[in-house]
Amino acid sequence: MLCIKCKKEIPDGSAYCNYCGKKQVVKPKPKYHKREHGTGTIHYDKRYKKPWIAVAPSSKYGQGRQYIGCYATRTEAREALDDFVKNGRPALYNATVGDIYEMWSKTHFKGVSDSAVHLYSAMWKRFKDVQEMPIRELRTAHIQNIIDKATSKSACDVIKTMAIMLCKYAQENDIVAKNYAEFVKIPKFEKKEKRIFTSEEISQLWEHSDDKNVQAVLFMIYTGFRIGEVVALTVDSVDLERGIVIGGEKTEAGKNRIVPLPPAIPELTVFVRKWCEDVGTGRLFPMTTAQFRKDVFGVGIISAGISPDGLTPHCARHTFASISSAAGVKPESLQKIIGHANYSTTAEVYIHQDVTKLVEEMKKISR
Repeated sequence: MLCIKCKKEIPDGSAYCNYCGKKQVVKPKPKYHKREHGTGTIHYDKRYKKPWIAVAPSSKYGQGRQYIGCYATRTEAREALDDFVKNGRPALYNATVGDIYEMWSKTHFKGVSDSAVHLYSAMWKRFKDVQEMPIRELRTAHIQNIIDKATSKSACDVIKTMAIMLCKYAQENDIVAKNYAEFVKIPKFEKKEKRIFTSEEISQLWEHSDDKNVQAVLFMIYTGFRIGEVVALTVDSVDLERGIVIGGEKTEAGKNRIVPLPPAIPELTVFVRKWCEDVGTGRLFPMTTAQFRKDVFGVGIISAGISPDGLTPHCARHTFASISSAAGVKPESLQKIIGHANYSTTAEVYIHQDVTKLVEEMKKISR
C-alpha cells in the first residue's frame, strides 16, 4: 500500500508510515444491508441533484416497479420507501397532469399579469389529451405531440414553458424524477412579415369612425398599445388635461408607460373622453382579450369594409411604429412610447421633461 501522505510503498495494513510517520487512516466503505425481497430498492444516480432513487416493489400492486421519488440522502429514500411499503402510495402519487395544473396555477397565477393568466389558461386547453393522465406517466413524446400541433413559434414556446413548470412542480413534490418537457424540440417556423394597415384602410376606418369598435381600432393604430394593454386601461389611466394615457405591461420598459394622444388628431381625445363618460369608472373595455379581439377589433375592421385577412390587433402596433417612423418621430422617443427597452436610462429621471418631449414628438403624427 502507499502512504497517504508521502505516497511511498509501505507494508499492507501498516498503522503508520515507515518513512514519514503519518498515521494511516483508511475510512471503511459504509455497509448497506440488502433490502428484503418485496420491500423495494434504492439506488444512487449522480446525474440528479437528489441522487438517491427509491423504487417500489413490483409485487405490491401487481404492476411493474414504480418510481417513488428521489432524495438527498439514502436515509430519506429508505424512510420514504418504508412508509410506502407500510402505508401505500403517497397522496400525490396518482396525481394527473390536470391535478398538477390546478395546484401549480393557484400559486403561479398570483405573481403574473392578467394577460399572462389568460394566455396560460388558453394554452392549457391544448393539453386536453393528457389532462387525465398521471403525470408520472407523462413523457417527452406526449408533450412533443402537443407542440407539433401548434401553428406558431410563440404558441410552442408557451406550451413548452408551461410543460416544464408543471413537471418541475411534480419534481418538487417527489412525483417524478425527470423533467421530460426539457427535451421537447420547437419546430422551425418561417418568419412572416407582419401585415400593417395601408393608408387606404386607415382612411376607410376614419370614414366609419362614428362606430365605437372602429374608434378602438384607430386608437390602437395611433397609440401602439397591445391588445392586453388596451383591455387593461381604466378611467384612471387617462389624463385628458395633459393629453396622455398611462398603461402597458409585459416588460419593465413597457409597464406604466406614458403614451400621448397625437395633438394633430383631436378626434382620438374625443373618442377617449366619450369612453370614460360611458363607463364612469373602471375599465374602458370591460372584457377579456379574446372578446375584444372578436367583438371589438374584428367587428370594427369589418364594419369599415376592410378584409380581416391577415389583420390582428398586433398589426395595429406595427402600423403605429411604421407611421411614427415615417413621420420622423425620433427613435429614442418611439422606443419609449411603444415600450421597448432600448432608451436612455437618464430620461427615466426627468419624467416631466419626457412627457413634454413625447407630446412634441406625437405632434408630428397626423391623419
